[in-house]
Amino acid sequence: MTEKKKEHQKIKSRLHPRNRHRERYDFKKLIVSCPELADFVVMNIYQDETIDFSDPAAVKMLNKALLMHYYDLEYWDIPEGYLCPPIPGRADYIHHIADFLCRKNFGVFPMGNHIKCLDIGVGANCVYPVIGHKEYGWSFIGSDIDPVALESAGKIIELNQVLRRSTDLRLQ
Repeated sequence: MTEKKKEHQKIKSRLHPRNRHRERYDFKKLIVSCPELADFVVMNIYQDETIDFSDPAAVKMLNKALLMHYYDLEYWDIPEGYLCPPIPGRADYIHHIADFLCRKNFGVFPMGNHIKCLDIGVGANCVYPVIGHKEYGWSFIGSDIDPVALESAGKIIELNQVLRRSTDLRLQ
């Protein structure tokens, strides 16, 4: 195996150790969770499956597949032209917040819906509440000034049983 190939296969070491996205994407598993992703999967120069990260539709579908596979969502979509954030980076942010709270909580990770989070500018994607709720059981209040974003985030909550179970997850 060439050095270039070995470098290519490394774990994404810049991501948080608890981040579910530290290893290369397993597109076969992601496609099982989100069959629509299959239309966007291509082979790279190493003959590994990937997507064209310069294609916004492919990135959006990858995000949907990640959210469905790792965070148990049944539905996720955003309106045309709205922010489609990279899920691994957003998960990192949540894990770093948990680390900070752990240091302030005698070394114990704060778990459960008694942890109240305010997501100012929740956006149409509702990603921080999805990840924070799934990883730590935190409850969220999402606020935004954009009625289309709030409607989209509300639909994500409404159509996902895993999120509806958290009675404190609400939008304002």
